[in-house]
Amino acid sequence: MLEETIKIASAPIEEQPNCFLLTLEGELDSSNAQDVIKHVQSMIENDGMKHLVADFAHLRYINSTGLGAILRISKTLAAKNGSFMIVGPNENVFEIIEIVGANKLLYIYATKEEALNSLKS
Repeated sequence: MLEETIKIASAPIEEQPNCFLLTLEGELDSSNAQDVIKHVQSMIENDGMKHLVADFAHLRYINSTGLGAILRISKTLAAKNGSFMIVGPNENVFEIIEIVGANKLLYIYATKEEALNSLKS
């Protein structure tokens, strides 16, 4: 039996309209990148989400396919005048993001509070 490699959870952030928190736990790779995209697409279409704060604190690993999914989500939200923010990536995940230069394309913050404050400015 195949072990589940990622857990996906989401909830609205009450203090910020049209903003949601997405929590990813485990590994984001080719086996589940489409699941993450579908989950986020559903939030955009059904919940009116415009801003997404992605908590990467418990994301242990991301590969190029997972990173591609994240960049696609970011681009989709930007096209709707929204934003995609990553918070709390561990050193390994941040290093992968940095190696491919995606840190220049993504908004990355240490905490959820920093990400939410960026929406106010």
